[in-house]
Amino acid sequence: MKSKLIIIVISFSFLLIGCTESNQNLVNNPEDALKTIEVGNDEREINVYGSHKVNEELVLIVFRGAMNDKDIWVAEVRKEDGQWVAKEIVQMNGPFEDSEDIQTVIISDEFGYEVGYIKSEVPVAGDLNIFEVEGISDWKIWIKQSK
Repeated sequence: MKSKLIIIVISFSFLLIGCTESNQNLVNNPEDALKTIEVGNDEREINVYGSHKVNEELVLIVFRGAMNDKDIWVAEVRKEDGQWVAKEIVQMNGPFEDSEDIQTVIISDEFGYEVGYIKSEVPVAGDLNIFEVEGISDWKIWIKQSK
């Protein structure tokens, strides 16, 4: 009887350890999904400048720090099987030379959003969600719902 109890306690301990390790790998919020973009980013400092919730299963995040400290990115983070996963990232290091005051970079008909640049001195339309990035004063990133 005593040996059976010990075996049950040990088995239960292994079960708890396994569940704890499994829960540590869960990604329960969109910002944590950014750390999974590239292997080895667990320790990298990621600066999030803002996010835009497209719907319950999709969030766009403007951030810096995934590959280095300089590049700026917009990540499409989707909820799949109850976990957030960074699916697509687009580098957003500034508008093209000689571009208009407002420039569209991404159009997603599938998910109903657009992303682009706007020069800082341009008045902002009410349907644009604006993100200022630290250290950049002449342009900003915008996101807008298109559906």
